[in-house]
Amino acid sequence: MRSTDKRQVAILAEHCYQAGVEEIVISPGSRNAPLIIAFQAHPKIQCYLIHDERAAAFFALGLAQAKNKPVALTCTSGSALLNYAPAVAEAYYRQIPLLVLSADRPVELIDQGDGQTMRQSNVYSNYIKKSVDLANHDQDNQVEQSVKQIQKGLSELVNEPKGPVHINVPLAEPLYNEVEIEPIKHLEISECPKHELNTSEIETITNAWKSSEKKLVIIGQTFPDPGFEQLILKLSEDPSVAILVENTSNVQHFPKVVHSIDRTLANISEDEVKDFQPDLLVSFGGAIISKRIKSLLRKGSPTYNWRVGEFLIQEDTYQSLTCAYPVQPSVFLDVLLKCPVTNLSNYGGKWKQKDFLAQDVHQSYLSQLYYSDLKVFEFILDALPESINLHMGNSSVVRYCQLFNPVKSFNYFSNRGLSGIDGSTSTAAGHSIYENEKLNLLISGDTSFFYDSNALWNPYLKGNFKIIVIRNGGGGIFQIIDGPTKSERSETFFAPFEASVKGICAAYDVNYLFANDLESIENVFYQFMERSENDRPTVLEIDTKDCKNGEALKGYFEAIAERG
Repeated sequence: MRSTDKRQVAILAEHCYQAGVEEIVISPGSRNAPLIIAFQAHPKIQCYLIHDERAAAFFALGLAQAKNKPVALTCTSGSALLNYAPAVAEAYYRQIPLLVLSADRPVELIDQGDGQTMRQSNVYSNYIKKSVDLANHDQDNQVEQSVKQIQKGLSELVNEPKGPVHINVPLAEPLYNEVEIEPIKHLEISECPKHELNTSEIETITNAWKSSEKKLVIIGQTFPDPGFEQLILKLSEDPSVAILVENTSNVQHFPKVVHSIDRTLANISEDEVKDFQPDLLVSFGGAIISKRIKSLLRKGSPTYNWRVGEFLIQEDTYQSLTCAYPVQPSVFLDVLLKCPVTNLSNYGGKWKQKDFLAQDVHQSYLSQLYYSDLKVFEFILDALPESINLHMGNSSVVRYCQLFNPVKSFNYFSNRGLSGIDGSTSTAAGHSIYENEKLNLLISGDTSFFYDSNALWNPYLKGNFKIIVIRNGGGGIFQIIDGPTKSERSETFFAPFEASVKGICAAYDVNYLFANDLESIENVFYQFMERSENDRPTVLEIDTKDCKNGEALKGYFEAIAERG
C-alpha cells in the first residue's frame, strides 16, 4: 500500500485504526498533507472533508457521540487548531473520545517568524486528557520515540474515563511524497485497571442506605443505556427513594420517577423545602440543567453525598460531597438493590405527588395559553414521531424541553458539558451522519443557528437531518432570566443583528419552510417531517419574536406555585 513517506505518520494512521478510530474529519491545509495522505490511503478509515475547523470539530464530536467510539480530527498548523478548542473543551467535560491530530512546523521554526507557526505543544492544557508530541524529525532513530508517544496518547483515548487526546505532529518539507510502506507492528495498549468496590466500601454504602429515611437519586446527562434504565426502574420501587432526572439523562418515562425537576420544584413552597431535602444524595451522570435543584441541595447539606461514576474531574456540584465512587453505575446500583427495604418512609411518594400536581397545572395552563415559545414547544414535542434523536440547542431551548415529560422512544442530546451555543448544529449534523436512516431533529434558537451556520456548509448532510429554528428575536434566554430583563441596555446588547434564516438555507442548498402561528405550523409540519426529494436537510423557521414569551413562562411557574 502506498502512503506518505513520513514513516511516523503512516504508523500513526494504522495505530489509530487499531485503537478503534474508523472516521477522521479533515480540514485541508498544506502542513497536514502527510496526515491527509496517510488517512486517505488507509482502506478502513472513512474521511470527511470540512473546511471550517470549528464546525469540523463539533461535527466530529457529534459523530463520536453517536458511535460512542473515538473519532479523529486533523488540521494544519497555526490558528487552525485553536478553532478546535470549543469542541475539545466540550468533549473534555462530557468525556467524549475526540482525537486531535495537529500538524506542526519543526521545533526550530517555532517563534521564528515562520508563517502559520505558533506554540502548539500542550495547547489544550486545561481541557485535555492527554497531550503528546511526536519526534521533531522523521528519522529512523526517532520513529521509535514517536511510536512510544503514539502508544501513550492512544492508550489514554481508549481507557476509562474517556476524553479528548491531542497528538501534535511536527512535519518538515517536502510534505506530499508517497512511498510503498512496510508492514506496521500491532499497537500495544496500556490498559488501566478498573476500580471495584471492596468489602469495606460495600458495608459503608449498605449501612448508610438502610439508615437513611430520605434518599434522593439525581441523574444528569448520560448516553442512552437500557440496562442502566432498568436498574433505575427497580430502584424506584423503594418508597424511601426519590429519583429525579432530566431528559438529557435518557432515563425515560417511568411511573415513580420525577422527570421534570423545575416544574416539580415550582410546586414546593419555602415552608416545605426542608421536607424535600435528602439525608442521602446519590448523583449519576454529567451536567444538571436545573439551577433550582442545585440551590435546594446546596442549602440542604445531606449527611451522605455520593457521586458515582468514572470522571476526568471530581466535581462537587452540590457542595457537600462526602465520597466519590469511581465505578460503573450498574456496579453501584447492584449494591443498592441488594439492600433490604427496611425504611418505609414515603419520601419518594412525596416528590411524585408534587410532580403530579405540577403536571395537572402544566396541562391546564397550556390548554389556555396564547401563541408563544412555550406553546410552540408543546406543539412540537407532541407532534414529533416516535424513535427519533432529539438534539436540543442550549440556553432557552434545552430549558423549555425540561418542562415536558420525556417521550419514551426519544434519545435526547445536547452540548451540556460547557452549555455553549457555538456548536449545537454541527454536533447534531455529525450525529445524523452516523444514523442516516434515523430522524435527527435539532431545535435551535436563532442566535445559536446563525452562530453555527457553517455547520450547513457540508456535503454529507442528508434528508434525515431536520432543524427547527425558534425565531424569538435572539437570545430568548435573556427574556426568562432576571438580570437582562432589568437592564436598560438589554435591547442593545442582548438582541442580535437581524439575519436571514432563509438566506442561509439558500446559500447551503438546504430546504426552507416558515411559520408564524399555530395554524401555519400545523399546515407545514407534515411537509417538514417528510424526507425531501433532494435528500437534503430541511429547516423550519418559527417566528415568535413579537410574542410575550417571558410573560408566558413567568405565568406558567406562578400558576404551578399557586397550586402548591
